[in-house]
Amino acid sequence: MKKTIIYLVAAVLPLLLASCARKNTISGQYESLPGDSLLVEILNLYDMREPLTSEVIPAPDGKFSYTFRDSVARGVMIYLPDDTRGRKHGITSFIFVPGEYAKIAGTIDKPVIDGSAYFKDKKVYDDMCKEDLDKLEALGDEYRAAVGASDQAKADSLEEVFGKINDHIDEIAKEFVRTHPTSLYSATVITKTVGEDGKDALELLKLIPDNVKNGPLKTVIERTEESAQRAYKRAEASKKIQDNMTAPDFTLKNEKGEDFTLSSLYNKGKYIILDFWGEWCYWCKEGIPDMKQLYKDAKGKIEILSIDCRDTEEVWKKAIKDHELPWLHVYNPGDDKVDVSTTYAIKGYPTKIILNPDGTINKTFVGEDPEFYDYVKSMIKK
Repeated sequence: MKKTIIYLVAAVLPLLLASCARKNTISGQYESLPGDSLLVEILNLYDMREPLTSEVIPAPDGKFSYTFRDSVARGVMIYLPDDTRGRKHGITSFIFVPGEYAKIAGTIDKPVIDGSAYFKDKKVYDDMCKEDLDKLEALGDEYRAAVGASDQAKADSLEEVFGKINDHIDEIAKEFVRTHPTSLYSATVITKTVGEDGKDALELLKLIPDNVKNGPLKTVIERTEESAQRAYKRAEASKKIQDNMTAPDFTLKNEKGEDFTLSSLYNKGKYIILDFWGEWCYWCKEGIPDMKQLYKDAKGKIEILSIDCRDTEEVWKKAIKDHELPWLHVYNPGDDKVDVSTTYAIKGYPTKIILNPDGTINKTFVGEDPEFYDYVKSMIKK
């Protein structure tokens, strides 16, 4: 009997060791890889601009193996070392979870990812979306051709088709979570369901059991819930941010640390422009010269109140000086107590909201839109 037990242990041990060895491993073989090495980047899920680590690994005949060394979930990008984020030959990107393992096949731009339970569920979800994603890829080529040919009518019709396909993908995501509530991968799928009002994500989160919520993707789930709550509050707030409605009043600190109240600008004969911006925002900064010119040309007829969002106070104060911004400024903390960007249902940056002199909302412009400047010029001529 003892010998039998020893033989069983001897037989099972290699399997256990092989299983342990696969944990935290990303491996596989790419087809037709144009090179014999790969660049693996590990990224913070909430700031993917710069990698936390970068490593070139060998990939003879497209075969490779990489050991994941982080203790929390991270974004992973794999592409050729001499490429620029996969712009020439494509890229493989996904979220990797500690304790899991991934097996990759296919090509670098169209990978097939399998592996542990997390990645098996990912494959199920990817297969559910494949038909729609293939349609989107084909439509993308058509859309670019239509734009290149200045065929606006066709481009507009294709945008409608895009919207319907994306709506169907949203339904697939919701169905996946409903049918796989205990799957770790559902935690990543829910991030795709936040939408405009956050309601779907908040309902789906109720289906996720505590062991998944407190598992390796706990931070992802918490961030998703926070994002969904903000979207819900934004959607509710948007009902009050309509043309001809009274703008919600607020009090924020200016760059001198003094309280500044929006309504202090009312009934002084000037139109008021609420400029939601940030130093981090490329298009916000691109619009500064035009904003300066508008402020100069419309002197005495408009007042600009820039509301900084998502910067630190130090960065915000420095930006005011560096860009030599001559109008009024306040800082939005963006915390649970005070977040004026939520109050005003801000969805993108920059957003410029024009108020009439009496504090009612005249018109809202999202993005750095040339029409904004034309509209203000025509408005002040009346």
